Amino acid sequence: MGVLDTIFGDTVPPFSLTKPKYDQSSFYGRWRRVMDMINPMSLLATEKQVQEAHQLLEKYREGKLPSNISDQALWNAKWIVDSTVHPDTGNLVPAFFRLSAFVPVNIPIMIGMLLSPKTAFSIPFWQAVNQTYNVGFNYFNRNESNAFSNKQLAVSYLFATSSSVIIAVALDKLIMRYSKGGFMIRTLGPATALAFAGCANLWVIRYRETIDGVDVYNGEGQNVGKSVLAGRDGLYKTTFIRFVMQYTGCFFPVCLAMAMRRFGVYPSGGAGKIFSDVTISGLNLSLNIPFCFAFFPQMVYATKLESDLQSSSGFYYNRGL
Repeated sequence: MGVLDTIFGDTVPPFSLTKPKYDQSSFYGRWRRVMDMINPMSLLATEKQVQEAHQLLEKYREGKLPSNISDQALWNAKWIVDSTVHPDTGNLVPAFFRLSAFVPVNIPIMIGMLLSPKTAFSIPFWQAVNQTYNVGFNYFNRNESNAFSNKQLAVSYLFATSSSVIIAVALDKLIMRYSKGGFMIRTLGPATALAFAGCANLWVIRYRETIDGVDVYNGEGQNVGKSVLAGRDGLYKTTFIRFVMQYTGCFFPVCLAMAMRRFGVYPSGGAGKIFSDVTISGLNLSLNIPFCFAFFPQMVYATKLESDLQSSSGFYYNRGL
């Protein structure tokens, strides 16, 4: 990352609690931020270390910071807090459902999908495992403006998982059955099924944002009310990201595997093929997630929302992950 920062002229800027480390108006700045967020090293931070990082930032806020603390140390503390704490509630996000855990958690799911025989049981089973994790990820990383009761969460979980599995399995079989099975269809079929299933999962968990709205803030970080328009906009942007992510995520591994076959370096079977497939999938996730999530900033800026919301500096709202 340091080499890329040098190429793009990014140096460690003076620390700020209100301004991001990387310019969020540029694609590279947003990509660079997501690369930090998916760094699994933040999973090693203990609760005590998170508290210490939070305390260091509080000392900075209060103007009580020791003079020997560098900007890099402050940015590191903010990285730990941003990677582990939900921006709306200030509560720790369970480690399993942090963005930094997305790649490590999905790798064993991919292994299960690759190794399991394609039977009437294994296909929906691994789809259910995948969508169950997606439900948890969507829930813990949603905009927290609207609370969920345990009953609502249970109903949403069952509906999201079952509908996603049905869509993924049925649509994949339908596309493959009525197609000629060419390269494009073999790739687009599963991608389309997963894209629709993933978006259905997302909307079931977060639909209330489009009805009740989400909290919005002015340029000084003060809550100025709730906005349905902001809730819809944030969910539309996230849906677009998730949809595109399935297509880029399906084409990259297929194209890379084809290139390896062309040069005779792709194993024909056995443990070597499994290792290659898992490595390709892990690399794909590591590259694909930052690329797609960099389409839009995490904190979205708007100059105008509902007429009853007033802010001379514009509005900011968290679009969720």
